[in-house]
Amino acid sequence: MTDWQLRAAVMEDLDDLLALTAKPEVYRFMFDGAAPEPALLAERLELFVANEAASGLGLWMLEQPGRAAGGAVWLEPDLAAREAEVSYLLDPALWGRGLAGRMAWTAVTRAFESPAIDCVFAGADAPNTASIAVLQRLGMRFRRDVTYPLGPGVEYELGRDDAGPQPPPALLPLLDSSIQETA
Repeated sequence: MTDWQLRAAVMEDLDDLLALTAKPEVYRFMFDGAAPEPALLAERLELFVANEAASGLGLWMLEQPGRAAGGAVWLEPDLAAREAEVSYLLDPALWGRGLAGRMAWTAVTRAFESPAIDCVFAGADAPNTASIAVLQRLGMRFRRDVTYPLGPGVEYELGRDDAGPQPPPALLPLLDSSIQETA
């Protein structure tokens, strides 16, 4: 397996995110089925960079030396609810290699390093059976049915004390990041 790693995102990653999210296979089930506007993606990236600085829970870029970003995974914490939503996107050229599960599991593990997070959840559009399978392989359990702008979907969740995947996927190295105590 190649030396993939996750690195905390910085604003300079905007072009890589724009390139990833411009692929129809990627935005098909994300961003309401259309490539996001650059201004919206820049705004979201700025928020994730700030979250990473404040809590250690933000956005990480999947990379390997000498290669463009292959994907991204992020956590959106809701500290009042003591939970975080995990989401990811992966270059279609990398599908089927287990990287989506490894990225998501690395982020989930990171979330549970924070004393402020007790539950991690993820959502998927109902037709996105590949993402639903990733969530199930991570040991997440069905949380609820939801309705997204593109139609029906589902949410899955994993609590801090839940067993998680058996066996767990290999974690990806997570660079340039540190958990800070949150109130």
